[in-house]
Amino acid sequence: MAIRIYNTLTRAKEEFAPREPGQVAMYVCGVTSYAPAHLGHGRSAVAFDVVRRWLLHRGYAVTFVYNITDVEDKIIAASTREERGWKELAEGYTEDLVRDLAALNVLPASAMPRASEHIAEIISLIETLIAQGHAYPLDGDVAFHVPSFPEYGKLSKRDFDSQLAGARVEEDTRKRDPRDFFLWKGAKPGEPSWDSPWGPGRPGWHIECSAMSRKYLGDTFDIHGGGSDLIFPHHENEIAQSEAACQCQFARYWMHNGMLNLPAEGAGDTEKMSKSIGNVISLSEAIRRTGGPALRYFCLAAHYGSAIPFTESALEQSQRALERLRIARQTLERLLAAPVKTGGEDLAELAEVRVAAATDFEEAMDDDFNTPRALASLHGLVGALNRVSASANVTFAPSQAGHDTLAAVNRTLVDLAGVLGLDLQQETAASHGLANDLMQLLIEVRRQAREAGQYAIADGIRARLGELGLALEDRPDGTSWRRK
Repeated sequence: MAIRIYNTLTRAKEEFAPREPGQVAMYVCGVTSYAPAHLGHGRSAVAFDVVRRWLLHRGYAVTFVYNITDVEDKIIAASTREERGWKELAEGYTEDLVRDLAALNVLPASAMPRASEHIAEIISLIETLIAQGHAYPLDGDVAFHVPSFPEYGKLSKRDFDSQLAGARVEEDTRKRDPRDFFLWKGAKPGEPSWDSPWGPGRPGWHIECSAMSRKYLGDTFDIHGGGSDLIFPHHENEIAQSEAACQCQFARYWMHNGMLNLPAEGAGDTEKMSKSIGNVISLSEAIRRTGGPALRYFCLAAHYGSAIPFTESALEQSQRALERLRIARQTLERLLAAPVKTGGEDLAELAEVRVAAATDFEEAMDDDFNTPRALASLHGLVGALNRVSASANVTFAPSQAGHDTLAAVNRTLVDLAGVLGLDLQQETAASHGLANDLMQLLIEVRRQAREAGQYAIADGIRARLGELGLALEDRPDGTSWRRK
């Protein structure tokens, strides 16, 4: 079955056919680093990480570019407000983001370019647009002339009046058309600037992505992703300036994730999570409260294109669902340690469910990366496994056939969960709780041994735990433990 992707450009699902056989070039708009990343940024990163993982699973080589905007009006304002250099501020928030994405098990990008490191490419692209009559200098600024690109609006499907309303945020009476947008902004006191043919200044937001995607992926590439809030004006402007410059198609498939919404005033009301609005839950804080794996599961429980209402109960449901998968993996390891005797109908049913679950999982992911249906397939397999483990028809005795059935179920469960970026090898909350209780018991035994002057016993406990990869830390307020 071929992969089908919902293309925002055509408003339809299309069969995926990359530009080059076996190779996928993918660009995703990252964050503007002027404040801590919020949970919505994490949702977007997980969504496109799953797309990348599934393409890899299907045998494609994927070049994945995730950009960082580190030169922009909001960054300059935050730099002034926090009394920090703009570069230091942006890099600090970017480092935090990289750490948080690792906690969500998001694969590192093939490239994570910063806009400030691609000024030469940006200037070159602007020069091309001026030479072709699509842009014009304006007292140290440079503006893109929207009427020069007749297809403007083809992504967002906005008419002239809607385009005009969206352009008012950058209103300037000097522009030839009120919809024109700035590619280059002349230097202002206290702002970062670079030399250019039009005088010192800095790039506009939209041209940054066009220049960076062009450098790393070429004039035309396969998939461009980002949040649905970027469709207009950011992605619409990217298309205009990129296709005007190269006279070719920019991105072949446009994918947009839905927003993560928080409760708002009024019963049943919600509004998107946004740093500009101020209704944010920081990604770091959410990871600390919930844990990266459970937060990732929460993101996968809804289709990437749909909006997600954020509630504590939804997070708790995700934690329980992930726990169920991990407990199933532990059940399989226990059963594999005592191979199952063949002869019951339960094992035959389990073998059939495994094949059906794997097939349904693949069909779901091929159908526009339908992660809710894929997760349902895994839980269906877990349900069949639980029936087997509780069945009176199954006894535990050496049997190669029984072992092979369970081993196949184990591989399917772990491998397909891994495709979604869910690590089932980690401890369940229950097993971690038991481990902690046992460690507290050992800590207390060691404390009593030290108080009784039995230092050899106390030191022996520490040494043996060290051999097992566990470290004890003695502090004035007590002793704690951690994995090395």
